[in-house]
Amino acid sequence: MPELRLENVGYRYKSGERDALQGVSCTFRDGEVSAVMGPSGSGKTTLLSVMAGLDRPTRGNVYLDGEDLSELDLDRYRRERVAMIFQAFQLFPLLTALENVALPMEMNGAKKAEAQARAKELLLSVGIGEEMHRRYPAHLSGGEQQRVAIARALASGARVLLAD
Repeated sequence: MPELRLENVGYRYKSGERDALQGVSCTFRDGEVSAVMGPSGSGKTTLLSVMAGLDRPTRGNVYLDGEDLSELDLDRYRRERVAMIFQAFQLFPLLTALENVALPMEMNGAKKAEAQARAKELLLSVGIGEEMHRRYPAHLSGGEQQRVAIARALASGARVLLAD
């Protein structure tokens, strides 16, 4: 069964002042929904960043389907195998909602028309009506931006979805 697994993962901030993660070991299996809970500043976002390959652990290892992330092309890993919904949405300000959602599919080789058709479906599925597809992020409410970010994460087709 496919899984994302962490073994004794630690992460020390680059300033070297303190550890954000210490000895984290856990397994997330395909088809499961899991929640990581804790107070603000406890390392939840750092943990997700390590699992997404945005940050490398200073100790321990992260595996997806038995493959060590440290041995993978992390750009490709993030493009094809894992998607992340960020707290701050991270939408491209000069792209419309539709373009923000279509971009991951185009980066993975989909034709523009095909990517835009699928992006429209995904935006509609998260409650973003057609009248908002051509709006830029600055012209969307915070909730609308969050839903565009969710649609964009789903557009990648990644098997692992990390939501912060």
